[in-house]
Amino acid sequence: MKKFKLLPLVMSLSAIAMAETTTVEQATLPIQQTNQQHGLQTQQDKILPLLSFEAQQERATELAKDANYAVEQEQIRQEQVRKLAEAETRVKQEVGNNALLLSSTTAKVYLDNDFAPMWSDATATRTFLKEYALFAASGVSNKAVGTLQQILNQPEEFLARDILLTDAFLDYLYYNKNVARNANNWLYNLGSYRTSAPSLDNISSWASAVKNGNAAQFVNNLVPSNHLYQETTARLLAMSPNGTAASGEKKATKGKPAKGGEKSIDSNATTFYKLALNAQRLRIIPSFNNGIFVNIPSYQLYYFLDGKPVLQSKVIVGREDRRTPVMYSKLSNVVVNPPWNVPPTILSKDIIPALAKNPGIADTRNYEILDGSGNKVNPYSVNWSKYLNTKSIPYRIRQKAGDDSALGRYKFNMPSSDAIYLHDTPNRGLFGKTDRALSSGCVRVAKADELATVLLREAGWSADKQQKVLDSKKTTSARINSENPVYLYYVTTWVEGGKVFTLPDIYKLDQNQPKPNLNWQAVKNVI
Repeated sequence: MKKFKLLPLVMSLSAIAMAETTTVEQATLPIQQTNQQHGLQTQQDKILPLLSFEAQQERATELAKDANYAVEQEQIRQEQVRKLAEAETRVKQEVGNNALLLSSTTAKVYLDNDFAPMWSDATATRTFLKEYALFAASGVSNKAVGTLQQILNQPEEFLARDILLTDAFLDYLYYNKNVARNANNWLYNLGSYRTSAPSLDNISSWASAVKNGNAAQFVNNLVPSNHLYQETTARLLAMSPNGTAASGEKKATKGKPAKGGEKSIDSNATTFYKLALNAQRLRIIPSFNNGIFVNIPSYQLYYFLDGKPVLQSKVIVGREDRRTPVMYSKLSNVVVNPPWNVPPTILSKDIIPALAKNPGIADTRNYEILDGSGNKVNPYSVNWSKYLNTKSIPYRIRQKAGDDSALGRYKFNMPSSDAIYLHDTPNRGLFGKTDRALSSGCVRVAKADELATVLLREAGWSADKQQKVLDSKKTTSARINSENPVYLYYVTTWVEGGKVFTLPDIYKLDQNQPKPNLNWQAVKNVI
């Protein structure tokens, strides 16, 4: 065991000895020198008074206690390390050649629970296996299938199966609690998911639920309540990736159910895996009760209030090279007659090249060019060619409010790290196109006037006030008082009302989806 020296105590005693030696030496000094030093010593005493012998002894005792405490804590830590190592050894012996995703965390769970079984509740076990099988089939994780197969191959009465279930559940718990904030990577950049240990609070809550007989409720609370998720996963469990196609599988058009007799969608295996992947994307969307929902590849916006559809509108979303991101936010305010502050990407890629060819477009499009101090700049006084192919542009451009503004007459603000928002547009003809991935990332709303009217009424505006503000051309903001979450999501295949919907994969996010080799019948047998 490591020994700790009480150095502060030794140093304090040495200081006392030195003080005593100095006193003796001072007695032999000439009286004049002693008197000269007396004033200096008196001054030092006022600034740094010496501790009494008793005070130094008390301080040394305190330091000794601190050192003893540190020794005790180190002993406790070493004992914990030893016990965890023993638990890991036992866990590995129990599971044999089976591989664990989170062996240390799994061992800690059993160590803290005296190796009591964690999966005695059959309902909790079935619910978890169903959800983990759906996760494995999606291809989001490249290890979940192997982990699940190990469980299916293990006899139920063995502790090894219980341990394998816990290891898989820790993986699922981590995924479940973190998928919303990592959706753009895990669900749309397939192969990027890497498991990690859940938080200690999450593990502790689950372990407590198991001890208190609430395991089934705990697991069930992790299952999304979104009805589209429920319907889609129910269809998956009725299907087989290698069997015959389930009934009602037709191609959707513009986000609506297909009519009878239209072309059947891809093979059953392709449909199965697409449904599995998109089910995971649906798990981050709540039930459609309140808020604005935009499924990006559908080019449609839906506004729900108290579970009822208030408004449906066509939208234009970002083109492939400037994608509208998957995100969640809340409306903060509606801006009437909004000016447009040109974003950096559009400025460098679109506006600067246009100004380099013809500075006169600044006047045509009502652009105001501002320098770093906010002063207006004559567009003809700038050598715009100098700023081609560079992001270091010392100017910002703002388009004045008006019917021809890029934002139209309304802007719907919401906090976003990508500066994404909803807005009106003067280019109404674009809504007649079938493929509407045309913007630079923001979402243009065909029925922006109707959406603004609904939201402004909720904010207390009358129709007369709304019209007067519009006519004034003055930029005016109205705060949104009600809860209006905004969900921008990307789902290409799902089940609703017993029918399979499919949409074009406009951003090619479904490409290269893995098709895991999973014994789906074995899954059905245990759930």
